[in-house]
Amino acid sequence: MDFKHKGLIKFIKISMKTLRNLLALAIAVIAASCSTKVEPTASIFRLEGVEPAVHYSAPTPLSDGFDGEIAVIMAHGWHGGVQVLQSQLTIMESLGDAYVVSPMFPRTEMIDSLHIAKDGRAIWNESWPLDLTIPGVPDDDWRGGGDANGTELSSYDVIDTMLAKLSDKALFPNLKRIALVGFSAGGQFVGRYVAVGKGEVREGIELRYVALAPSTFLLPNPEDTWHYGLKNRPRYSRNISEEQIMANLRSRRCLHGCGSADIREAALDQTPSAMAQGCNRYVRFENFQKLVSNDSQWREMVTFHTFEGVAHESLKAYKDPVFVNYIKGE
Repeated sequence: MDFKHKGLIKFIKISMKTLRNLLALAIAVIAASCSTKVEPTASIFRLEGVEPAVHYSAPTPLSDGFDGEIAVIMAHGWHGGVQVLQSQLTIMESLGDAYVVSPMFPRTEMIDSLHIAKDGRAIWNESWPLDLTIPGVPDDDWRGGGDANGTELSSYDVIDTMLAKLSDKALFPNLKRIALVGFSAGGQFVGRYVAVGKGEVREGIELRYVALAPSTFLLPNPEDTWHYGLKNRPRYSRNISEEQIMANLRSRRCLHGCGSADIREAALDQTPSAMAQGCNRYVRFENFQKLVSNDSQWREMVTFHTFEGVAHESLKAYKDPVFVNYIKGE
């Protein structure tokens, strides 16, 4: 064999070795990319067909649709309403293949604190002072279906609009379950919607509710003012009879939960009606459970769960298997 042939063979051997190395590297890169955890993301969009402007955060616009079986509407807490929250991303991570959308009900305090331009968007709760011992009026409180300031746009109207969009079979053809979920102020919001919300979805979709760690509960007391009792309800629920409210509570499936260590008094409603429910969130949760247990029909529809050792921590609640399995219907 001459020198040229030997050189060619050597070149081929080197090239084959290089090719094998490149192939191994490519396989490693592909494997690494497949095993890399993809973090959930969400963006802010404007809700179509609603005036004044209402925004929501979601992985994609509602108008893009979704072909999965589960959707979640997450009500934010008292300090939300203007940005994407980690709690929403945690629900997305916990559930996996689910569409999670969070409507925004901003207060002026939050808009100012984050230096967001006053762009004409709907704003709630101007009547509620920072002093937690003094109640505001129900009419503008987003936590109980009040109207945005100077409008006849209820926060519950926003939920009804979202339920209608999620019920559009052309956009969400495979949807089987929708959950309205909230923690803290969001838990108050959900608990009251269970009582007075329209809750209309298309046939074939199950609507469930999750009200976690609320500062106060709605009690079916006709003598106490909304949102603690049934008196002086805002426009959205003003004409609903007390009989219909009880029928709603006795027919709608809801998970109520609270952490056993959720006992701090900071950021806790301390109005007289609130303090009558108990000295902290967990005591109020226990007292509410006792109330529901006295009504056999209502008790049949409610699941109570204690997050053992958990304080006022939404992320831990949204990772809890009981929460996840309840949403998935397992």
